[in-house]
Amino acid sequence: MPPSPSRTGQRISHYEVGDLLGSGGMGEVYRGTDLRLRRRVALKFLRPFADPTMRQRLMREAQSASQLDHPNICTIHEVDETDAGEVFIVMAYYEGETLDRVLARGSFQVGQALGVAVQAGRGLAAAHEELIVHCDVKPGNLLLSRGDTVKILDFGIARLLRDAAADDGDVLGTPAYMAPEQLRREPVDQRTDIWALGVVLYEAVTGVTPFRHGSVAAVVEAILSAQPPAASSLCPGLPARIDRVIERALAKDPRLRYDHIDLMIQELLGVQSAIDTGAITIRVPAAAAKSSIAVLPFEDMSPAKDQEFLCDGIAEEVLRALSRIPDLYVASRTSAFQFKRQAADIREIGARLNVSAVLEGSVRRAGDRVRVTAQLINVADGYRLWGERYERDMQDIFAIEDEIADRIAQALEVTLARRTSAPGSEPFEPDAEAYQLYLQGRQFVHQHRRKAFEIALQTFSRAIEVSPRYARAYAGIADCHSFLNLYFGHGAEAIDAADAASTKALELEPELADAHASRGLALFLRRDFEAAETHLRRAIELDPRLYEPHYIFGRVCFSEGRPFEAAAHFREACAIVPEAYDSWYLLGMCYRRLGDVSRARSTSFECIEAMKRWVRFHPDDTRAWTMGAAVLAEMGEPERASAWVARALAIDKDEAIIQYNAACVYVSLGRPADAIACLEAATRCGRLAADWMKNDPDLDPLREDPRFVALMADKPA
Repeated sequence: MPPSPSRTGQRISHYEVGDLLGSGGMGEVYRGTDLRLRRRVALKFLRPFADPTMRQRLMREAQSASQLDHPNICTIHEVDETDAGEVFIVMAYYEGETLDRVLARGSFQVGQALGVAVQAGRGLAAAHEELIVHCDVKPGNLLLSRGDTVKILDFGIARLLRDAAADDGDVLGTPAYMAPEQLRREPVDQRTDIWALGVVLYEAVTGVTPFRHGSVAAVVEAILSAQPPAASSLCPGLPARIDRVIERALAKDPRLRYDHIDLMIQELLGVQSAIDTGAITIRVPAAAAKSSIAVLPFEDMSPAKDQEFLCDGIAEEVLRALSRIPDLYVASRTSAFQFKRQAADIREIGARLNVSAVLEGSVRRAGDRVRVTAQLINVADGYRLWGERYERDMQDIFAIEDEIADRIAQALEVTLARRTSAPGSEPFEPDAEAYQLYLQGRQFVHQHRRKAFEIALQTFSRAIEVSPRYARAYAGIADCHSFLNLYFGHGAEAIDAADAASTKALELEPELADAHASRGLALFLRRDFEAAETHLRRAIELDPRLYEPHYIFGRVCFSEGRPFEAAAHFREACAIVPEAYDSWYLLGMCYRRLGDVSRARSTSFECIEAMKRWVRFHPDDTRAWTMGAAVLAEMGEPERASAWVARALAIDKDEAIIQYNAACVYVSLGRPADAIACLEAATRCGRLAADWMKNDPDLDPLREDPRFVALMADKPA
């Protein structure tokens, strides 16, 4: 095909075309400038196709790809046509090199190759979740931008899964990276991208592609019928597990490959863990676990559909009971509850959560009677391992929860670990009404918003009115006051209230892990770090799978200048709750404090992914949106950062701490006017500590701005 005339210097729509960056079979990419928004962009002009149907499909699928929002996918701003009818795509511009240019200088170290494959896999997983298959994964379409961040480029020939069986008459892609089904013009799906990623990983560790037979025809024949040499035969010392991952990814029959790319990522993370014991491998269950399970939220079958709190509460209590079993891996509450009200196949749920069994159930309430049904499903074949129906009085709900946990333990052939209680300190069983109020309070706590914490306080207080000896309700009250102080700036009175409630919880139930965790948090806020550590250690002894003690312990260690120990606790917290965005955020701070740039960068990716999973289930958690925006800004994603800040302000524009967090993000984005506007709004909305604003390094770029000086002059000393 003859080269196209240069477009450099042209103005197309509101874009000015700059230098040619690269070209390929599908088109040419130029550096460009968006004249409206004054930002750098990359402009990809697709070569015109004679077939109008092909062009229409290309436009539709490129438009679908433009909806993808992921740190490992190149942002697509717009898809349009020139006056001559040529399709062009407007993309974010990144400084960096494509992987093919980097590999031209030599193969990667194993750890670096794994990092590239994992990042590319995560981006592809996000595309597959939106039912988009890339169909042209290759080193030339993987850009290594600032900080070795992988950006997947060129969704120009991507396919929507619902249209994947369509035969366009042409085979599009790069032969050396194409899967057998592509070459045969058979339907493609996510496993087609898995094949290509396997080829990329092979090339990254060996320096050559697995199918290199001279002519294109010979390459195609090899892909269809030949087995490539093991990567380890070309790269002595390569871990055997990488050979196994590549072998499975390059299975000729798609049915023998990984069903989902997440499974491939999990194995790659396992290899990383073996190479680097400090690597983050939270998606991989403990190797010693005999079985693994996810407890899905129970379905509300009550006529009024008003028992969601009870459904979620029962599922959560069963989950907590199962989490105490030493040889059972249990997916976190947030991971499992993302499938709430989703019609997902059990096998898909099992694959995404990396578990072998799934518990699902339903609750039907009529007055003081409740019917609970539960069944345990084997992920491998979809068959039921166990099922039961319980019809009891509400007061018997605790017995139902215990019985379900016992029966599941038997079905999975594991031993249920019972908590041992000191004499005279057996767990308290509250009145059924108090228990329902407690569950309602927990529902509000999970929202992580100021108003939700305040409502939870009222609900926990009502539970105590019904059952005055209810220690878990007192612990809930303590946590609400503590988090209102920690996250939303409530004053010393909140710390005093947390102190009193946590003390009462421990008096009532000295061996309650929740009470020790609440006490540790209250003491941390009082800066009594030594006493806080004592209670947090005890909480972990009583319930090693409880998230809060590790999270709080991490904050204690970080506050005392012990970032290495803090990182260990935050890593454990993230392993227990992979969606714990605040733990990921603080883990990144630990690595930066330790000078470990590589792990800090990796943690930033984990943090963003955790936040995205979290806000799917908690879309109004504005702390997540603003903290995520701060991470995106640091990662060089200003447009995504701005969008996340705007989302938070649209939800909670009257929340002082959200305005303040937004101001800090705007400072990092180089938008001082917006930052000061947010600080002014924060001052109007509520109380902000003047000493914090005076010492916060995030605001340092504003110190000389007259508007900031005036704002600080109005604040009392």
